[in-house]
Amino acid sequence: MRRHLFVRRHKTGEDVIAQSARRFSRIRALAAMGALAAVVAACGSSPSTDQAGTPAEGDPFKVGIVALDATQITALNERTAAQKKMKSIGWETTEINSDGDPAKAISAMQNLVQSGVNAIIVQTYTPDQLSAGLAAAKAADIPVFSTAGGLAGGGEAGAVELVAAANVNDEVIAAIKDKPKVELLQLRYTPGAPCRSRAEDLDAKLEGLSNVNVTRQEVKIPGGEQSAQEATSAWLQAHPDDGQTTFMIWPCFSEAAIGAVSAEKQAGRGPYPLYTWDISKPAIQAIQDGYATGVLWIQVDKAGEQIVEMIKEWRDAGGSWQPKDVTAPSVLLTKDNIEQTLQENPDLLS
Repeated sequence: MRRHLFVRRHKTGEDVIAQSARRFSRIRALAAMGALAAVVAACGSSPSTDQAGTPAEGDPFKVGIVALDATQITALNERTAAQKKMKSIGWETTEINSDGDPAKAISAMQNLVQSGVNAIIVQTYTPDQLSAGLAAAKAADIPVFSTAGGLAGGGEAGAVELVAAANVNDEVIAAIKDKPKVELLQLRYTPGAPCRSRAEDLDAKLEGLSNVNVTRQEVKIPGGEQSAQEATSAWLQAHPDDGQTTFMIWPCFSEAAIGAVSAEKQAGRGPYPLYTWDISKPAIQAIQDGYATGVLWIQVDKAGEQIVEMIKEWRDAGGSWQPKDVTAPSVLLTKDNIEQTLQENPDLLS
């Protein structure tokens, strides 16, 4: 019976080197195949966006709106017009109410970024009030557009300007500069960019008018009408009508104006000259009744459409877009033109 003998051969140094070389060659080949597969996959697949803020093909364009407040009439009319325009072209919108609070506005922006919107519209707040929200949007490559927050800044893609300070303030100065003694009540809303800019413009123009004594009172949003009524009542009590003083009321938005008119009626005073911004049915009535001297009708329906057109332009421009500012159209309404304006624009009463 034969026995088979197996003899184990010991590897030489050359064998070890050859085996290592073969193993390295196999690893290198596998790595090359993996890299090639990744390149093929990248070239053959469609990215989720063509540019930052653009939805994947077939998905709707989504716009997040940070509302100033649920009740402030001008802001409401503006975003209603914008939402109507966006719906007509197939865009989807998500609205979050900030209750007039910049901190809530920032939180709303961050939530909208997390939800995956393609663009954000913010009402009234200035870029310096929204730094953290703008940073979150920038990190996600989501453009932010502003209405009534002044000129675009802080990385914003564009803005519709609704301040129109001089349109009203120049009328106020012309009415009081030659009067011997004037008591002027300013009803301000400092957190809001339009009101703050309007007040700053008026204060600058009041410099040097020693005949004017100014009382400055802050109003609240929400609750602008009520807080303005309370502030005006206190001012009227502190300044009795001596028959020689010119009284002037300057509310920075129409709800505050209506509160001031209510205080006048309650106190049995006036009507005193009153100039304000933003048209509404109560403001129209105040003009007709002689309690409002001039109300600047900022055409916020057109402003809402302007911001949508700006977003469309941004989409078309791609990487060549530069920050842009536009101004909303406006008309100063007085007893001389209110009836004609209503005939031409019956929707103002709706």
